[in-house]
Formats: sequence, structure tokens, C-alpha cells
Amino acid sequence: MRLLISTVSAPAIALALAACGGPSEEAEPETAEPETAEAAPESEESAPAEPAPEPSTGPAEADLAVVAEARDCVAPEGESMDAFAPPEREDGENERAYNLRVAEAFMAGNVERSCVFALDSGLQFRIVEAAGEDAASPEYGDLVTVNYEGRLVDGTVFDSSYERGQPATFPSDRLIQGWVQALPLMRVGEEWTLYVPPELAYGVQGTPGGPIGPNQALIFRLELLGLPSATAAPAEPEPEETEGERGERGD
Repeated sequence: MRLLISTVSAPAIALALAACGGPSEEAEPETAEPETAEAAPESEESAPAEPAPEPSTGPAEADLAVVAEARDCVAPEGESMDAFAPPEREDGENERAYNLRVAEAFMAGNVERSCVFALDSGLQFRIVEAAGEDAASPEYGDLVTVNYEGRLVDGTVFDSSYERGQPATFPSDRLIQGWVQALPLMRVGEEWTLYVPPELAYGVQGTPGGPIGPNQALIFRLELLGLPSATAAPAEPEPEETEGERGERGD
């Protein structure tokens, strides 16, 4: 299933990411196309994901400082990063309110774990595998090739390029806000775990018909494999034919 695109129509990302479907027969990377969707209803509890305005100067210095600290952090071996016991649902509590309470409890506890860091936006992350300083980072709008797995906080996998057996390629400005914020901070070759609060994921609407409910926090394993737009060589123009060459052909 493709769920990551910032719209929430179904199917939305293969990061929205991808709508449920079997793996492609060809081993070429997938490219998600932007889809239109009706505006999500407003709510005081949470807001649907919105495309971010294009940054003019790249990631904020404060975010870069947090990431630099995260790259130096080594989590204790064997530590479980994702075990979470959600609060019980109260009598008469609707799904939207309950999911928001679960998300807030998860995010509040998760940020206290070893080597989990938070940006000012509320996005939390852990760097599982860091790359060297010479590795490239995507700019806003670049195509990115990634492997990823998306889970709910209870561990349910809702989308995975690993299961499809092939990476996916997306425009980095057409994804949920958690990814839009994280990707420019990543380096090619790195693997991160993202902990995305609902307002940076699918917000109050979720994904119509599932699998992501309203106000659900999400967890992503994310590997940045490459930047196709940075590596593709431009086609060289063919030299113009001279008058002498045309004469030799009898034109």
C-alpha cells in the first residue's frame, strides 16, 4: 500500500506510503505521483498533513545541531525501542479522541529513550546507521530512493518496500510532513527510525478506509539509498551537421 504522499486519498503514500497491493513484476523503483484529495475536516484535536512551504535556506541550524548530536549517540545493545503499552480506552471515548491520547502518551514516553531525539516540530528520530560527512543530503523537492517500513505504535505493519522486494522513489516535497522534515537532514546511506506524531502524518482524517486511523502516531524504518536527480547525467546534444557533411550526403 502506498501511503506517504501528503494527500490522504486512497491509495495515498507508498509514504502517503503505498495502498495495499502486490509487489510489482518489474524490479524498477516505484515513483509516486501526486494525487488530489478533498480537504480534511478541521478539528481542534489535530490537523491533517499539509504540504510544507519550500524552505529558502534548508534545514534550521537548531535541527542540524540535534542531528549532529544524534549521530554520535550509541544506544545500548539489546534495548527494545518500540515496546509500548497503550492506555485503556475510556467509556464513551470515540476513536479520534482515543487515538490522540494514545499518540500523545507514546510520543511523551518515546522521547525519553536512549538515542531518541526530537526536533522543534515534534518529530522524533533515532539514527540507526550513520553515514560520513562526504555523503550527500537531498534538498527540498529532490527525488529520493528509499527503503522503508511503516508501522502503527502497536507494531502493525501497514506498508513496506522490503515486503515488495524493491525500493521506492518519491519527490521529497510530496510526502507526509514527518518525511519532508527528516529527509533533508539525512545523508545517503543512513538508516533512521522516525516517530511521527499525527499532525506530521495523516492528522485527524487518517487514510480513508484504513489502515491508518484518525490521529494515529506512526513509526517508520527509513533508509536513504540515493538521489536519482543528483546522479542522472544530462543527455549531450548531438552536434549540428555542417554544410560539407550535408553535401557529401547529396542533400
